[in-house]
Amino acid sequence: MKKHTLFLSIIMLFFNSNLSFADNDKEGKKFVGAQSGYEGREDQLGRSMAVVLKSLNETKPYQHDINDALIKMILTTIQFAKNNDMIDELIANEVETTMPLLERVRSNYLKTGQLETVMVGMIDRTACAYQLFLEIEQKDAQRSWQSPFGLILENTVRMGQHTLTEKEVHDIWIKKRYEAFAEVIGVELSISDISAEGKVTIKALRPILAANN
Repeated sequence: MKKHTLFLSIIMLFFNSNLSFADNDKEGKKFVGAQSGYEGREDQLGRSMAVVLKSLNETKPYQHDINDALIKMILTTIQFAKNNDMIDELIANEVETTMPLLERVRSNYLKTGQLETVMVGMIDRTACAYQLFLEIEQKDAQRSWQSPFGLILENTVRMGQHTLTEKEVHDIWIKKRYEAFAEVIGVELSISDISAEGKVTIKALRPILAANN
């Protein structure tokens, strides 16, 4: 059902993009109507949609999704850190690399005092998050999603590529990483374990100083 919906969305996107220019070649005639927002970027859009369709057409040894390569890269990074006893170094590097973003999130949070800005800055506006967690449920200062790692781990562990469990990945990439991010921003997070259905929830609770008092 999701693949069917995505396919229809792609078709409509192309249709709307082309519709704006349907009569432009006719001298003296100007088309006024709905626009897609992708005018001038049709080639880029076409390449992106081609990658989406290629990914969804990969059904063996499991149904691939559009975040497949990103998940595998993360798993391989965590596996290397685990094998070399470098998990702390991995998280420290993540914080250092992401520091410009974290400082902007901290600045916006301090200006507004709204915990929701933390979720917006760390997740909603971050491609590393919304490209990884394809469907994110939004509530005030809270985000939830299905853990994306389990299905691929079933296959990569079987093939000998990884020796990780989904719990290990969650504890490292979600808990340790986001907690380290939150420390820089100056807030306390509540991060759930993975539920039986694979759901994960992160909620910004309060400033760290208030939590310590």
